[in-house]
Amino acid sequence: MKIVSLAFLVHLFILGHLHRPVRSQQDTDLQLQSGQFQRLLIFVEDRRGVQKTASELLRLIKEIKVGFNAASRLLQNLTTAVGRPMRLGSASVLVSARLGRELRAAGLPVGDARWQRRNRADFVVTHDVDADTEGSVAMETGCGKPGKKVVMQDASFTNDSNSIVHRKVALFFSQYRWGLLSEQPVGSPIETGPDGELRVSACSAELRVRLAAADGSSTCEFDVNSRRTSRGCAPKLSESQPDGPLASFMFAPFHRAVNRFCDARSKEPQLQHNGMVDSLMNRQCDGLSAAEVLRNHRDFWGTPDGTRPAPGDISFDVVAEKSNRRVVVVMDTSGSMSGLRIAMMISAVNQFLLEIIEDGSECALISFTNRHSVLSNFVSIQSRRDRERLSSLVSRLHANGGTCIGGAVSAAASVIHKAVNMLGYHGPASASATGQIILLSDGVEGCPGRLNSMVSFLAHSSLEVVSIRYGDKADSRMDRLAEVTGGQKFFGGTSIADSSGLRLALGATTTAIDESKRTLTLTSEEIGSRFVRRRFNVDESVRRDLVFRVTVPSNTGAVTQLRLLLNAPSGREFGYRNRSDIYEANAAIGTVAIRVPDSQIQKGIWILRDEASESQPESHPSTGAGGSIVVTGRSSEDSVEAPVVLTAEVHPSIVQRISEETKIAVFAQLLRGHTPVRGGRLYASVRSDSNLVASFDLMDNGAGADLKAGDGTYSAYLPVAELNEPRDFSVSVKSLSPVSRVTSAGKVTVRYRNPSFNRQLVPPPKVIDFRVTVNTLNNSAVLMWTAVEDPTVKNASAKYEIRYSSSREQLIKNFSTCPILTVLSEGLGAPGSTVQLNAFHQLAGRGAVFVAVSGVSALNVSGPQSNLIGVDLTPPSVTQLTHIGLLPVGDGMGATEPPSRMSVPGLIVGVTASVAAAAGLAYLSMVLHRRASSAQPASLTKPADTDTKQGKAPRSQSANNVSRRNRADFVVTHDVDADTEGSVAMETGCGKPGKKVVMQDASFTNDSNSIVHRKVALFFSQYRWGLLSEQPVGSPIETGPDGELRGNRLTMMKSAVSQFLMEILEDGSECALISFTNGHQLLSGFTKIRSREDRENLSRLVEALNASGSTCIAGAVRAAA
Repeated sequence: MKIVSLAFLVHLFILGHLHRPVRSQQDTDLQLQSGQFQRLLIFVEDRRGVQKTASELLRLIKEIKVGFNAASRLLQNLTTAVGRPMRLGSASVLVSARLGRELRAAGLPVGDARWQRRNRADFVVTHDVDADTEGSVAMETGCGKPGKKVVMQDASFTNDSNSIVHRKVALFFSQYRWGLLSEQPVGSPIETGPDGELRVSACSAELRVRLAAADGSSTCEFDVNSRRTSRGCAPKLSESQPDGPLASFMFAPFHRAVNRFCDARSKEPQLQHNGMVDSLMNRQCDGLSAAEVLRNHRDFWGTPDGTRPAPGDISFDVVAEKSNRRVVVVMDTSGSMSGLRIAMMISAVNQFLLEIIEDGSECALISFTNRHSVLSNFVSIQSRRDRERLSSLVSRLHANGGTCIGGAVSAAASVIHKAVNMLGYHGPASASATGQIILLSDGVEGCPGRLNSMVSFLAHSSLEVVSIRYGDKADSRMDRLAEVTGGQKFFGGTSIADSSGLRLALGATTTAIDESKRTLTLTSEEIGSRFVRRRFNVDESVRRDLVFRVTVPSNTGAVTQLRLLLNAPSGREFGYRNRSDIYEANAAIGTVAIRVPDSQIQKGIWILRDEASESQPESHPSTGAGGSIVVTGRSSEDSVEAPVVLTAEVHPSIVQRISEETKIAVFAQLLRGHTPVRGGRLYASVRSDSNLVASFDLMDNGAGADLKAGDGTYSAYLPVAELNEPRDFSVSVKSLSPVSRVTSAGKVTVRYRNPSFNRQLVPPPKVIDFRVTVNTLNNSAVLMWTAVEDPTVKNASAKYEIRYSSSREQLIKNFSTCPILTVLSEGLGAPGSTVQLNAFHQLAGRGAVFVAVSGVSALNVSGPQSNLIGVDLTPPSVTQLTHIGLLPVGDGMGATEPPSRMSVPGLIVGVTASVAAAAGLAYLSMVLHRRASSAQPASLTKPADTDTKQGKAPRSQSANNVSRRNRADFVVTHDVDADTEGSVAMETGCGKPGKKVVMQDASFTNDSNSIVHRKVALFFSQYRWGLLSEQPVGSPIETGPDGELRGNRLTMMKSAVSQFLMEILEDGSECALISFTNGHQLLSGFTKIRSREDRENLSRLVEALNASGSTCIAGAVRAAA
């Protein structure tokens, strides 16, 4: 047997060299060779519920080739100017097995996929994405960080009117491969230059640009006082240059004449980078130009040799996935696996076989000690009987002997080779032999040289190895098998507290299959020694194969004591009273499963409870040392709507040593097809072999590790202070809303311990969304950013140090020596909340300055400075507005100050709500607006009748008219307090107008008051129309006709208590819950808060409360005592 395996592997090594280069460690097979990108993978996704005709498929593939070839030529032009010309050399178009059959029937040559796997595609072409979502899927914050993949609409290629698809491809490739970001302004497209002049923001200060609205028209609105344009107003290139404009591709990618990147080295003024624009590129890259970012990328390293890639089109091939996936599960049964370890492995593998692996796949089983045993050659999964047959083989495993990992992996490769029937079992291998090997072991290789040889051999095959290191002592070379074959790497803890770790790892091995066949893991959570009841949310994505499984690997006999009952949202009950195809208890492996018939699956809250525990005293354990509950299901293959899927990953996955500057982030997405599900509530957990290391929320707020707010990617940094040990850490992600999901994000490997690491020196993360809103009329300049966490204090925000300079370069290079604008250390809110600071007094009179903020820890360690923003509180003059084209030359106004609102060709200059309120006061005979009446346009000229009170005679607008104080509508005075100001109401009744309005002068001059316009509008509504407050006069709580508390008070109470339980109550404390009306109910006895699951269980009890009955507080207090 050893001689046969060696001959097989030697031939595999030789033949593999002819077919496949060694993979990189990135999640792609794309490689740059001699200026050409080889092995670009484009996956054309099958449309759910829609059957494409053969002619439609052929046309789509033809247009994909045309678009990518044109993009390749554009990329060569773009990169030539940077110093290294590059183009696309070869590409594979991967289609599903069904589409492959359609294309073959239509006469198109379609090969079999080998190294091509959909989960490693560079581009995904699909119908299931909208125009706003397509593009590079960016996960990691920072400069030059590559994307995860590119998602594009199929209509982008087949739409006859779309002539810019090649520009889309080139743009998305630049973002995906090199991590370039947009150079369009994020905020206002109007900025102040270094000499104080007003200009339209552009990637280059010398570029000719104009403002245009989102609908493509040339009409925008601009607020003179806040210096902001209307939403959707953006800079556009002018068409005044005869040969087309010189501009950066990341600024104007869809302009037909743009084919260069902004470059600090360029001799063309229009291409010299403007680092003052508040763009994503400048925010993340500290003002570097696109070309400078490219030169820092490994693709552009070294001295240019002057050679250009060989001319020609891309070499395309079309390949199809195999209709059936082959999986070999390789399980370690050596002596070190004895006891709880092998029990947990058997339980996890059985669930994989019974519920995770998809129908139609082929599965083989191998166990190994110092020798291997093929438990089963490939079995096609067609029925439940097939699954149970394989499961029964795993259930009989026991642990003894040594460990020979390399020999077992060699045997798995031989089993796959035999299945493809290529020259027989003893013959040479073929690179077309594809399959997945799932390797699970807790030991160190005991066969010298075998595992190292397998790493070399499999690197040149078409096989994929998924490594699951089980415990800290598992051989680290297992990960090399995964790395060189493009497989995933996982880590599973060996304690009962992490019994879900192996399950999540096995569940995450199915990313290369269609979502309709993939199992959705709704939850996987631990249970203590006593299980009573749990609540689970089943959403509309689950249409079949809904299973609730309770596993007790540490006390297998305990399952015979369980009397599980499952209540559907309708109240229908499933459980131990049902027949065996619904309720199955297996004492041999310690598991109980309730399978809900597909016709009975409902959306809503399901309740799983143990009837035996409900009737037993609390001292009676129901599960011994504990176990886990896993809820799984699948979507319907016939559904047009894609299921909601949770994906997650951690990056970087390997760290040599932890330092104070180390940043490790976890990223997660809730996706319906390729459309992000926003507004979710997610958190991550980090575990070592035996302990829960950390649990923390993931945010989609554009701060910390999150690149962009509201994009559906949820992110957070791992607490590196807890990771300074040479070991693996598993990372999992759980979604609590709007759907319940859980998945593995993989693992983090720390190679060496850093003895000099000092957690007190860990700085706060970088603020990446520093921004400002100004209004010179109401004297406000509000600096805003998202609060970042202080890594030295749990769940606390950092302090902040804000500095400024008139020189952008000085602020970037010497931030710590620039003058301090202010230090903010109080009222910071929780991490992830928005910090606002009115800095008008600090900024007034300084002219145009640049400002940045840095987080500071409680131990006074400063984090990196934020993105820079320019601030100028000086109102723009007519000359400035004319200079940038907001006013025509010679408009006849002759004033140095602009009007508040004007109408000019191509632009409407408007006002904000606060300015509008002040302008409204002019109607009321108070001249608060400082603009001269001669500068008012016709649309804002004072009307003939400005006496707004009923019954008063109209007053003319002649120059001889004199306003009288006794007829004032508004009185602004110092002699009134805040509680008294408002409309002076005289007459009782409905709709009775007031006598006048009295307001504090401080309401207008107080820098912190940004709501004065709302006060004016409120008082005017009361004064003119007699409106009255709708706030409750007495108690804010009332009882509705159905006994429910109105005003959403119950919801508010539940939300507040849930927040207390989830975020405020400290770890290690014990908490009990009591609800009461005229009686009381003990919802939960004391629960010790050890993990996030403990908090969730208590929170679920609170969320289930309803309001009814009367109130008896004393009885509830006695019960609590």
